[in-house]
Amino acid sequence: MKGWEKYKVRETSEAIVGAVTGSPTAPRTPLLGRYDDEGRLQYVGRATALARAAGAVVAAS
Repeated sequence: MKGWEKYKVRETSEAIVGAVTGSPTAPRTPLLGRYDDEGRLQYVGRATALARAAGAVVAAS
């Protein structure tokens, strides 16, 4: 039997959390960066919003 096959493709890359939106006591969204060839941290995007429990863990560290 012939048919369609579906594959999920995900590309990943390592990044550094350089900042967060929200406050230091209630962080909301991690802002991500990567170092360029001259050693400067450059913004590359944001991650999904943190759940309240995850934000509390980040705030405590």
